[in-house]
Amino acid sequence: MPKRDSAEKAQLLRIAVLLGGPALIIGVFAISFLASRAHLPAAVLLACLVLLLPATWGLILLVEVATTRTASGVVIALHAGHTAPRPQGFSRQEALVAQGKFDDAATAYRLHLLGAPGDIAAMVALGRLLAGPLADAEGAEATYVDARRLGPVADWERIIANDLIDLYERTGQEGRLQVELARFADRFRGTKAGDAAGERLRQLKGGPAQDG
Repeated sequence: MPKRDSAEKAQLLRIAVLLGGPALIIGVFAISFLASRAHLPAAVLLACLVLLLPATWGLILLVEVATTRTASGVVIALHAGHTAPRPQGFSRQEALVAQGKFDDAATAYRLHLLGAPGDIAAMVALGRLLAGPLADAEGAEATYVDARRLGPVADWERIIANDLIDLYERTGQEGRLQVELARFADRFRGTKAGDAAGERLRQLKGGPAQDG
């Protein structure tokens, strides 16, 4: 079994409490029903009851793995409608977010970045956490700007720009929004996203819209 930190152990315990008891009760009733209908020998009935415990534990572990995989990327996708490359394994931070411990998750990301200052996935995850549930627009902007200074590949560059555009639009920073839209339209000129940014910029400036 992989080593778990305290947040992951708490998640496993929660699943065991919520799922273990009902699963055992349902299993006992199912075995009893089957025994009464099929007239199972006592030895078979006993074996089924003995196997019920490890089967229930296996179900709990299966559910934990499934929920962990579902939560993967939650932070990256939080409060943003853009697809990002998969983060490089932030299980502890993701578990904290899933538990609503946003301040603790932000602290965990910052500690991670102390040892891996070039991890753009972590920086974007932190930026979205700050921009979303923590409502720290200045902190989010600074994090995105720091990520951009690393000279990310085109996919991350687009994601960072998209997030900054969303941030400036939500916070009503029209001047910075126009600058970011102009930058995006120029950088991704000729693409659908770049054309959309240019059109949005013209709308903000009160200029005539271009026909598609």
